[in-house]
Amino acid sequence: MLTCKQVSNTLSEEDYEKLSPLRKCLLKLHVKLCIFCGTFNRQVMDNQDMCRHFMAHEESSPNQAALDEDKKDELKALLAAHSTGVKED
Repeated sequence: MLTCKQVSNTLSEEDYEKLSPLRKCLLKLHVKLCIFCGTFNRQVMDNQDMCRHFMAHEESSPNQAALDEDKKDELKALLAAHSTGVKED
């Protein structure tokens, strides 16, 4: 069984999906059973899954159309108004 430090170091250094099947199995087992680091490392694994999914989705989607200049100016005005606390209607 891996130690908490080994699990944390492994998850911080690389994506757990790229590990060998045995190491990945041991890592997942430790995260499921450990009361000390399980919650934190489970969240790290979930974040890695979300990032992997986002990157795959982003790469597979066609380029989205750029905003036209009018929309950009409108968004800039809204952001400026929000940061100064002035409401625009």
